[in-house]
Amino acid sequence: MVKALVPQQDSKKNVIKVLIVDDIPETRDNLKKLLAFEPDIDVVGAAGTGREGLELAQETTPDIILMDINMPDMDGIAATELIRKSLPRANVIMMSVQNEADYMRRAMLAGARYFLTKPISGEELYSTVRSVYDSRTVYAEQPIGTGTTVVEKKERHAHVIVVYSPQGGAGKTTIATNLAAGLMKEGTKVLLIDCNLQFPSVDVFLNLRSPRNLMDLMGSVDDLDEDLVENVLITHDTGLRVLLGPANLEDAETIAAEKITLLVEKLTPLFDYIVLDTPSELSNLVIGLCDAADRIMLVVTPTLPGFKALRTVLKLFEQLTYPEDKPQIVFNRVTADYERAKIAPAVAALEQSLRRKSFAAIPLDEKRMLAALNRGTLAIARERNLSPARELLALADMLRDNLNPSDEQAQAQQQNAPGAKSAPSIRRLFGN
Repeated sequence: MVKALVPQQDSKKNVIKVLIVDDIPETRDNLKKLLAFEPDIDVVGAAGTGREGLELAQETTPDIILMDINMPDMDGIAATELIRKSLPRANVIMMSVQNEADYMRRAMLAGARYFLTKPISGEELYSTVRSVYDSRTVYAEQPIGTGTTVVEKKERHAHVIVVYSPQGGAGKTTIATNLAAGLMKEGTKVLLIDCNLQFPSVDVFLNLRSPRNLMDLMGSVDDLDEDLVENVLITHDTGLRVLLGPANLEDAETIAAEKITLLVEKLTPLFDYIVLDTPSELSNLVIGLCDAADRIMLVVTPTLPGFKALRTVLKLFEQLTYPEDKPQIVFNRVTADYERAKIAPAVAALEQSLRRKSFAAIPLDEKRMLAALNRGTLAIARERNLSPARELLALADMLRDNLNPSDEQAQAQQQNAPGAKSAPSIRRLFGN
């Protein structure tokens, strides 16, 4: 049944015209009731099949179409493809009770701009409708049927940064999350990926919740679609884009290491920086990511166990013929009091023994760091002029300068670079 509603005529500007297409009358009524309380949203019609939705869309020219994916007569996929051809400025938000990557991928390839899983909360519905509406001018310029989105005309090729520690409990995820957020500047796009497949924790550190995670992209890595990526990523308050790790432990066993490295490669044109938080075990996944990285931030504490693990990893990287400036040492939880009391070795002594300088030393402040972790906020979000936020921000600034050197610096780096290529896998050294 097709039911057209008379648009409300008032003096408000930028009223979002919404069309609802769903074969279940109760769902249509619930969505209309939810949207009726929003003064900037006007439901202009409701239809029960894809064909009816197509006819009503041509009649009412909505800004947003809430489209169910499974319907009689014509399903949401077919209807969306036809709507995008006849009404390119209409933006479809697909809805389904099926929360599966295949459904999401098909919806995005058909031209949908977002995918919502039923049941849908009021806040999720409002924010999605407004977000898709606000981005409508970008999508209006998209060629129909390409399955890609022209987000910006600027050509990008992300610097890939691996944050790794051979030492458990060294604060690797703290460094990764704050480093990624610290790289955020106006006009800069940064992605943080939680590559700790068995025990991901970036969601806890950033207080993020999402039903979408890395698993939703694994089936589409070979032919990755940008719209699907946008729907899977979650945005932190800082504007940082985040790809969360798997929600279930058993999922980690199904992911091939090569798929993760291929995913990173496919995402590099979309961002300026990609920061990878990695597990501590030295696996083919970690080596593959290190091979692909521009910089490896080696995080250790200034302790004898940390020093021993660091020497082992640096020796391995030498055998893999990594350029000397590729791995950079970050000493974390450094405290002058412990050094003076000889509880912990001095950073300068460790540097002398390694015969190389560290890239950064992050001071220890357990009270501030634990408070930030328990609140699910970044250390750099508060008291930016105090330690350790100050040093974490300086770390991001130094890394940015290191990866984007001036002409004189670039020339000096080129002269000093050994020019050897990285080995493709840890198997080269240790066999299968």
